[in-house]
Amino acid sequence: MDSIYLIITTVAKQEDANKLANLATEKNMAACAQIQSVCTSTYRWQGQIETATEYPVHFKTNESGKQALMSLLKQNHPYDVPEIICIKVDEVDSDYADWLNAQITNKND
Repeated sequence: MDSIYLIITTVAKQEDANKLANLATEKNMAACAQIQSVCTSTYRWQGQIETATEYPVHFKTNESGKQALMSLLKQNHPYDVPEIICIKVDEVDSDYADWLNAQITNKND
């Protein structure tokens, strides 16, 4: 069974979150994408402390889809330096893992 990964990014607009979620699932790179509730991010950018409203997006993928998904996010992300974090999941329900792997593998849906 392929390892399962959670890939996280953030965007400033709901439309951008929807675009990335749809692209990833349509291209079978993610079995699921969840757009989280809006949050406030505080960060340093070009020497200044900035605060922005963002939408976190969580993508569920496997080893087969991980690199392609990370490339897709980087190429289609509206930020100059996007947050793209990949976390390997240590434990996952076997039924969920089977479903996820089937979604990534099935390129003809």
